[in-house]
Amino acid sequence: MSAATTTHVTFIHGLANKPPTADLRRLWLEALRFDRPDNRGFDLEADGVTESFVYWADLFYEKPLSAKDYEAGGDELAVSIQGANSALPSDDWMAAMRRHYPESGAGYEAPPPAAADAPVYERIPLPEPLKEALMAEFLREAHAYLFNKDGLRDVIRERVLQSLHMAPPDTRHVIVSHSQGTFIAYDVLTACDACPPIAGFMTVGSPLGLDEVQDRLVWTRTEGFPAKLQGDWVNVYDAYDLVSRPDPRLANDFLKHGLPAVIDVAESNWGPWRHAATKYMKGKQLRTQLRRLCGRELP
Repeated sequence: MSAATTTHVTFIHGLANKPPTADLRRLWLEALRFDRPDNRGFDLEADGVTESFVYWADLFYEKPLSAKDYEAGGDELAVSIQGANSALPSDDWMAAMRRHYPESGAGYEAPPPAAADAPVYERIPLPEPLKEALMAEFLREAHAYLFNKDGLRDVIRERVLQSLHMAPPDTRHVIVSHSQGTFIAYDVLTACDACPPIAGFMTVGSPLGLDEVQDRLVWTRTEGFPAKLQGDWVNVYDAYDLVSRPDPRLANDFLKHGLPAVIDVAESNWGPWRHAATKYMKGKQLRTQLRRLCGRELP
């Protein structure tokens, strides 16, 4: 594909509180273009790729997280746990989901220790109370969306659709979604007639592999690949990402005409909290695949 092809990326964030939209956008794009010795950054603007962000954290949190805390804590490590102690719904769906995310962390192998030169917070194991609070937040927000509590799913769908229609019709359009944003994106692709055709789809640290999530979406195993998606679906995961870890690979769950079509790609993040979007954005595998989806492969 010619580098002159017009490409637009729509980003959709995931669980927990976030900085204001402008700060979140800056931090994600900075992480994506950050150069490493053997891993060249992907500067969307320099490569002629436009972008937009779908922001929905304000629907759950009265006050956004500060950009300073977000940066200092490696994304969700410093997240506000506002609401984490509120009672979770007690229906059968929540009970089934909680079995995937045991509060004690039992059944989860700890990730390898961080390098000696890593930031201090990366060398400290993730405290169990924080881990439990983050998992509770994920379950609370996932339940609210998937069951359309107080019309939240309708509001978020509309925000996604508005962002998707920002790009001109002849633009190569790619969606990059993280965490809970992955099933929000999938929901819009499969359940909203107003969703435009999409050229590429990237899910990052996704819980879409869980039966309980799939059962709340317009989905069948043999035809799980969205009809609105005209190109590749790349699913990027880290083996130690607590959110996606119960079932990180999606190729066997989202078939196209009964055949595997999702491209599962393993990434290697670092530190005790592997789910951070900014860590994924600095990953070599994610950047390689995103460049390909955007038609901006390195020579």
